[in-house]
Amino acid sequence: MVSAIEVMEMALRGLDRSDALYLMREADIFTLAQAAEAATRKFFGDVVTFVNNVVINYSNVCVARCPICAFYRPPGHREAYLRKPEEVASMVELFASKYGVTELHINGGFNPFLTPEYFDELFRAVKRRTPHVVIKGPTMAEAAYYAGLWRMSVKEVLSRWKDAGLDAISGGGAEIFAEEVRKVIAPNKISGEQWLEVAKIAHELGIPSNATMLYGHVEREEHVVDHIFRVKELQEKTGGLLLFIPVKFNPLNTELYAKGLVKTPAPSTYDVKVTAIARLILLDRLKVAAYWLSVGKKLASTLLLAGANDLVGTMYNEAVLTSAGAKHDTAVGELAALAREVGKTPALRDTFHRVIKPL
Repeated sequence: MVSAIEVMEMALRGLDRSDALYLMREADIFTLAQAAEAATRKFFGDVVTFVNNVVINYSNVCVARCPICAFYRPPGHREAYLRKPEEVASMVELFASKYGVTELHINGGFNPFLTPEYFDELFRAVKRRTPHVVIKGPTMAEAAYYAGLWRMSVKEVLSRWKDAGLDAISGGGAEIFAEEVRKVIAPNKISGEQWLEVAKIAHELGIPSNATMLYGHVEREEHVVDHIFRVKELQEKTGGLLLFIPVKFNPLNTELYAKGLVKTPAPSTYDVKVTAIARLILLDRLKVAAYWLSVGKKLASTLLLAGANDLVGTMYNEAVLTSAGAKHDTAVGELAALAREVGKTPALRDTFHRVIKPL
């Protein structure tokens, strides 16, 4: 059995896929966590960051029909909705004035009724009302879908969105890059390679993004390792990634649950392994998030001792994970307390990871 010091030395020399897979399968979780924490402190110190943000979905209409999603509604469903641009702008203004949010996280899905002009109006309306709020917009998958729908190139879509006010792209839709997994969990979305290509185009246009990984469903350890390495390789090529966010899958209300493919959330030991191996692969290239909304606040606090050093954000008004059973309710002070209780120094950041103020 390897020690934490040996694992740290392996990581600093540079893990390859086989090394990382061996550690994920064979190493004790406490050893992995200890090594990952040492790596985090070496490269980032003890600061844990997060942004004060609001999440607004412009629509829940989606034709992708992903078996992992409990949020979407098909066209014509009685619960389907589309928000008007001024409605979204008004909501952002409210959260900015009431809670001081500095970021709008906005996405929706694959709505076949939307036009390029809708997004022009949406982003411009937000910027008119709240010019200081950063718009972190639709996912790579949405950009690719709308490019196909509108018979435009991805570059044209992203350029148009940027001109209208888009500042950054959220990291959703990445799921797991391996095609054998995507065929089960998101068969109608772009491939992993296409997601990475859209991200590359965005970064070349000066639009940074996050990268996510949805885990705890039908994937195996080798799929997790491969996904993280591809994120690392993307960052080394473009430098355009802001944060790596492992997102734990909650099967409640999803097709995967109904089919019996995933009956319960993954155990917390797996959460620790995923977070730790992400840090040991990525090292100083990216922050790794403990996404409290998907793992719960107590476990998120623990993951801050296993390689994570960002809590994503306050995520006011989040609906996608909440629809699958996530418990949502927090504020800046509570997230700061999660960091302090494990001996970390909390700091409020902006979307681009510039520290606004220590907390």
